[in-house]
Amino acid sequence: MTRLGFFGLAPFVFGAAVMWTSPLIVPQWAALNIHTLVLSYGGIVAAYMAGAGAGAGLKSHSPASLQGGVIATLAAWFAIWPGGFLTFSVPSVQRYLILIAVYVWILLRDLRAGGDFPSWYGALRTRLTFWACISLILIMARLLSWHNY
Repeated sequence: MTRLGFFGLAPFVFGAAVMWTSPLIVPQWAALNIHTLVLSYGGIVAAYMAGAGAGAGLKSHSPASLQGGVIATLAAWFAIWPGGFLTFSVPSVQRYLILIAVYVWILLRDLRAGGDFPSWYGALRTRLTFWACISLILIMARLLSWHNY
């Protein structure tokens, strides 16, 4: 499972590396396209993790985990919605902040659920969430340095 987790983490790390090697190695327009892909991927992963926690919550008959999963999924969906909502547009940096908050919230929810998951799950999820959030912070920092947020 660790290997699968690191494969899932690869797009985040790759996106941060592309952003920070631009414009020296990667053209800025390509890096900005990659950042958009990472943002979308991040929303998909957040929804997946929210669903995994909701599935585990079914085992313990906990409706709170189901409600929390839906709220987390809606927040991730809002973060990746292109162009904002109606006339309300959210800059990219704030979208990354929303995703980071969703990841941390889902991690804390899953760690509290404890017995609903295998014994190795908490440590692996903690490491993967940490590195995903670091990668997202690096992308945000690069966007801020370009004044492109």
